[in-house]
Amino acid sequence: MSMFSNLNQVVLNEILVNLQEGNINVCRNYGFSKQELQEIEKLSTEEVYELANTKAPFAKVEINHDAFWRLVARVRMSSQERRLIDRALMLGASIQMLNSYFGLTTSKVSARRSLLGKQEPMGRKPAATEEEEKLIWDLWQEHKGDVQTIESTEGLELLILIAEETGINLTEIWKLVSRWNAA
Repeated sequence: MSMFSNLNQVVLNEILVNLQEGNINVCRNYGFSKQELQEIEKLSTEEVYELANTKAPFAKVEINHDAFWRLVARVRMSSQERRLIDRALMLGASIQMLNSYFGLTTSKVSARRSLLGKQEPMGRKPAATEEEEKLIWDLWQEHKGDVQTIESTEGLELLILIAEETGINLTEIWKLVSRWNAA
């Protein structure tokens, strides 16, 4: 099977589905004329099969380079966000915290935890000790100049860095820093 017959099959399948559903404008946007669409509707099953599998292409692919690069950039940003969410979850980010940063729902956070194999114990997490609070404070003071706001991605990345350095639950760090910033 050649690339052309695959392309012919895909295009013809889309046209047949859209004709069946009455989406004539979608078919016209593919470049087919009204007469061509009427002719396609008249084809027998055998004729459709033969047309779809012909070696000669009746369609061509055109790449919209601007759209392609915009989509690549969007996919990369989405992937970076997913990695950041995963890191946060592994460090103990709460549903409330992830909802605040990314608008994630309880079910999405639970599903992500499940996929990561991260078990979250029920109930409140232990509060930071005075020593831990001082350590978090010192690290926050040392690095906060790099961050415009704690609610930003950069703010979350700094909180993650502090959690990774200290081993303290990320949600507890977030609550402490949020309280300090509000004061």
